Amino acid sequence: MSRSLFFSCFFVAVVIQPTQAKEVTEIQSVQKLNRSARTVTEWFAQIEQQKQTPQTEVVQVTSVKANPTSKGVEVILQTTKGEQLQITNRSAGNNFIADIPNTQLRLPSGEAFTFRSEKPIAGVSEITVTNFDANTIRVSVSGEAGVPTVELFDSADEGLIFSVATAASTAQQPQTQPTQPQQQPQPTQPSTNSSDEPIELVVTGEQDGYSVPDSTTATRTDTPQRDIPQSIQVIPQQVIKDQQITRIGDATRNVSGVTQQGGYGGSTDNYNIRGFTIYDNLRNGFAVQDDLVNPTNIERIEVLKGPASVLYGQFEPGGVVNYITKQPLSEPYYSAEFTAGNFSTYRPSIDISGPLNSDRTLLYRLNAAYENFGSFLDFNHQETFAIAPALTYKIGDATTLTLEYEYLKVDRTFYRGLTPDPIVS
Repeated sequence: MSRSLFFSCFFVAVVIQPTQAKEVTEIQSVQKLNRSARTVTEWFAQIEQQKQTPQTEVVQVTSVKANPTSKGVEVILQTTKGEQLQITNRSAGNNFIADIPNTQLRLPSGEAFTFRSEKPIAGVSEITVTNFDANTIRVSVSGEAGVPTVELFDSADEGLIFSVATAASTAQQPQTQPTQPQQQPQPTQPSTNSSDEPIELVVTGEQDGYSVPDSTTATRTDTPQRDIPQSIQVIPQQVIKDQQITRIGDATRNVSGVTQQGGYGGSTDNYNIRGFTIYDNLRNGFAVQDDLVNPTNIERIEVLKGPASVLYGQFEPGGVVNYITKQPLSEPYYSAEFTAGNFSTYRPSIDISGPLNSDRTLLYRLNAAYENFGSFLDFNHQETFAIAPALTYKIGDATTLTLEYEYLKVDRTFYRGLTPDPIVS
């Protein structure tokens, strides 16, 4: 009975108390409060401070002008309250961007407007002044080769002045006059300089032909290597050309964990991958026995390391080498090379490709090479002839039929590099 009476009195006190208060303090939403308050007392103090702080007035910019100068061009935002404005500037690519909060572009009639000047000076492609949102003006200066040099001044008579200059505009007079030219006195009191602000510069470089993001080994499809959970290393065509490779085994020296098998004096193209001797290789994903491979029609080499090689059948767990051949091109291509070296070495080669019909559905490619060289040993020489024609028929957008043929003839002296047997008398 006593507990019921206590709760009843407490409920009446809670309900009646607000009606007896003389003042009611309105608590604003959390988004409008300063998050630095840590106690209830500080919280209410911030509320009272916000009540006493007058609302920031939105400054009206009634006109924008561009005047040529000896250094470039000046963009003038006409307002009588320019000294009250705080400007935030940054660079993005070749653009200088300045945001002016608590401002609006408004004509004397009250209508919003946008200022734009294309190619006002040499080195600057465009200058724009727009209403970025309801209370912010954005000034954007786009450079042709780099970020233009922009200096900021404020004038009690004119307003905000952006002085734009580039190296090209300093060297020569601008050929295109800016919009609405008008002579104005030079400002003498700089307030903010864009060079004082930190500039973030991001440089991305990539060597053409050396970066191969996709490969077909391990998935049999053109898949990005970052999405393949295997270790794959690719030797692209650019590396083969730059190193002037005529022995396919020299190309695989670019791959870690792969060495050429030394049998028969190193005259075979078999490899040792992660400690396992590999006798069978792949040609466009198909298993073949390649004791000799001529690089004439090889586009790139993909090396799959590890036991994932069993995806192609009975292969060694060290890995497998996949030779990707050159494919017919839809545009005409003609190339001829001649290589000469020590021990009477000479090697001519051709690579031609292109379409066979007007609609480019029937394509061809022909690679051929002849090589003849000797050795530091007497009576040890080698003669090689290789030809590899290919024909592609594009049946549809998703269907292609390719026929390839390779012929390799090698005439050489068989020599393992061993010393002769001693003569027993």
